[in-house]
Amino acid sequence: MTVDRIAMSGSIKKPHFVLVPLFAQGHMIPMIDLARLLALRGVLVTVVTTPANTARFKAIVDRANVAGLLIRFAEFRFPSTEVGLPEGCENADLISSLDQLTNFFDALSMLREPLLRYLREVKPDPSCLVSDSCMPWTVHVARELGVPRFVFHGPSCFFLLASRNASRVKPADPFETIIVPDFPHELEVVKAQALRFFEFPGWKKLFDEVAEAEETADGLVINTFKELEAVYLESYSKALDKKIWAVGPVCLANKDASDKLLRGNKTSVDDKYILSWLDARNPNSVIYVSFGTIARNSFSHLLEVGLGLEAANQAFIWVIKEAELTPPVQTWLEEFEERTRAMGLIVRGWAPQVLILSHPSVGGFMTHSGWNSTLEAVAAGLPMVTWPHLSDQFLNEKFVVEVLRTGVAVKPRMPAVYITQECEGLITREHVEAAVRKVMKGGEEGEERRKRAKELGEKAKRAMEEGGSSNESLTLIIQHVLELANNTTDYLLPLEK
Repeated sequence: MTVDRIAMSGSIKKPHFVLVPLFAQGHMIPMIDLARLLALRGVLVTVVTTPANTARFKAIVDRANVAGLLIRFAEFRFPSTEVGLPEGCENADLISSLDQLTNFFDALSMLREPLLRYLREVKPDPSCLVSDSCMPWTVHVARELGVPRFVFHGPSCFFLLASRNASRVKPADPFETIIVPDFPHELEVVKAQALRFFEFPGWKKLFDEVAEAEETADGLVINTFKELEAVYLESYSKALDKKIWAVGPVCLANKDASDKLLRGNKTSVDDKYILSWLDARNPNSVIYVSFGTIARNSFSHLLEVGLGLEAANQAFIWVIKEAELTPPVQTWLEEFEERTRAMGLIVRGWAPQVLILSHPSVGGFMTHSGWNSTLEAVAAGLPMVTWPHLSDQFLNEKFVVEVLRTGVAVKPRMPAVYITQECEGLITREHVEAAVRKVMKGGEEGEERRKRAKELGEKAKRAMEEGGSSNESLTLIIQHVLELANNTTDYLLPLEK
């Protein structure tokens, strides 16, 4: 392994990065990946967490520690009951209703004082904070400590720029189609599908705090890479007058199969069985189907997905969340599973997504278009079938389908903003069948789509390698923090072989 290491001689102090993730799987997973990337450079990394969240990531951090990487948890009790949440409700995917979301963010902000007390006492002193964009209360922690603070953005830069510019257009009908002003190219969006985080009624206070936290940050760290989003990175940097470090795809920090397996949570199916199942399939013959950790599909929508896959006669691995496994779903799944046993594998619960996507037998990904999943597909060189459910996912779909041209929408111009179990009839088995056939087969057009996806995958890997754009960005942010702390740039030893 080739690793840049930080010099410890003279007056140069080893940097200590404190990462403060939002407690949601889609936000924590890339933060843990970032922690690994920093630790590979010899940086000491502290990740703020709570007992339930520690349990999800302890195995992969323990494995990193055994390998000599300096990653540790700063674990705090999560004040669930103080805000009216059930004890142990410490992650967004454990929230049972949208009504509890405000309580969840209230609880997050209550970690401010415990974290401040901890960081005042911990040794070595923190060099900087890297805080999720949804954790604006860290502004006060960084100010009290007198350390620089960087905002970590989980979404794509395409989304950040488009939603920021779209906020200037205020049509009478939120479902009206608008042209995003001052965008690098013409972009037509449904206004309600181009909202920034927390840009909806009842959330103004948090929205304003998030905006202020970004405006006062010492820079932005984004899980993307220059070759994918160069024009948007440049435009967003100019719009905010902020330095941006693009350090992704951070999922590529996990090169070993064991690291890919442990990433995110404990898998609910034997990984050896999954791999042997995939090993028995032809290259590019399997479509992987997963819709993230937050959005929950209704029984009728699960039914349409399953019947669409069956009608397409396509080998598949389909991940269904535990929260979706109601008694009617379970009963239907048993029948469906028996009928499609020769062509499909159903995973109930958590699956090792990056491990599956990187397998040669997988040739496509049916996704909710969350940015982590999208970037993982890009890194694996895979075309996508897209079905956005909420938030930034609509613009991510537009980026994949219209700009990168590596995806096919299950249903073009999806009418909904937030898809819940009450939003019935949005997709049909015919929609699913048609989109899957286009991505997995699709003739000459499908081959061109697959070729573009493969080229992007190669660019993603080069970006993370020595001399690549994201590798260099990581070097530069470490150097920037060291310059602030030590007023020196001489911190890198020769590369270790």
